[in-house]
Amino acid sequence: MGLRQAARGFRLGGQRLVPASAREYQPPLPGREFPTAWARGPAARAARAAFLGGIMDPLLHSQLTWTVEGSEVFADLGEQPALIVANHASHLDATVLLCALPPAVRERTVVTAAADYFFESTWRGLSTALAFGTVPIDRGGGAPSTTPVDLLRDGWNLVIFPEGTRSPDGARARFKLGAAFLSINTGVPVVPVGLRGTFAAMPRGRSWPVPGRPEVSVRFGRPLRPAEGDDVRGLTARLAAEVDRLVTESETSWWASLPRPGRPVPPAGGTRAAVPAPGGGEPARWRKVWAATEPPAPTRSRSPWGGS
Repeated sequence: MGLRQAARGFRLGGQRLVPASAREYQPPLPGREFPTAWARGPAARAARAAFLGGIMDPLLHSQLTWTVEGSEVFADLGEQPALIVANHASHLDATVLLCALPPAVRERTVVTAAADYFFESTWRGLSTALAFGTVPIDRGGGAPSTTPVDLLRDGWNLVIFPEGTRSPDGARARFKLGAAFLSINTGVPVVPVGLRGTFAAMPRGRSWPVPGRPEVSVRFGRPLRPAEGDDVRGLTARLAAEVDRLVTESETSWWASLPRPGRPVPPAGGTRAAVPAPGGGEPARWRKVWAATEPPAPTRSRSPWGGS
C-alpha cells in the first residue's frame, strides 16, 4: 500500500483508520438571528418602561417581600455600559432583576435569553423581546453571535446568567465563560448580582410565585474589571466567587460573608448548606433544595457602603 492510500485513512489489512460512518468535520453554521432591533426603538422602550414600572413592579411587590441592596453602584458607572451577571434559579430572576434596577439604567438594559427556548416560536420571541428587551443567545455551541458586542458598543447594558439555564435544585451551577470573554475583549465592567429566594418563590414547574409573599433579595456588588493578565477562566472564577459572596451576604451579613484567613466564605444556603452530606462528596439533590429554601436570617447587617 502506498503513502497515498495511508493518507486516505487505510492501514495494512484493508481496515480504515476512520470509521466509514464518520462524517467529515463541518464548521458550525452561523446562528439564525431573530430580529430584535425593533424592540430597542423608542416606541418599544416606552412600552417596556410602562410594563415593567407600571405593571410588573407593583405586581411583584404584591406577591413577594423583597429587598434591593447596592443599586447605587450604577451611579458610579454613569453612562458606561456594563455586564450584569447573576445566578439563575427561577423564571422570576430576569423580571426581579430588571425591576430592581434604577429606571434610567433599566431603560438601556437588555437580557440575553436562550434562543432555543425563548425564540423557538415567533410569538414567544416577539413578546419577550418587547416585554423584557431580550436578545437571543445560542447556548448549543453554534457560531458565536456578534450581537452582544454590538450592543455593548452601542451603550446597552447586558444581563447575563452564566449558568446558561435555571438551577434544578437552587444550587449555583458552574459559570460558563461568555461573560468574562465579553468583559476582557470589550473592557466593559461586570456588575455581579446575588439573587436570593427566587428558587423558593417560584421553582421549576411553577408559573406563579407560591402563596405567602416569600422573601426575595437582590444584592448588587461593586463592579469588577479584568485585572492585568486576567484570562477568561480566572475572571469567571472571580465572578462566581463574588456572586456566591453576595448571596451569602443576603443570608447573613456583609462581615460574615467576607473570606478570612483559615475560614472560607460560608456556603450559600445558610446553616442548612453548612451541614455536611453523610460520607462527604456531592450533596444529594434534596439537600440542595433544602438549603436553597431556607428562610433568611431575621436580622442582617447592611454593607458599609450604604444602600437602599
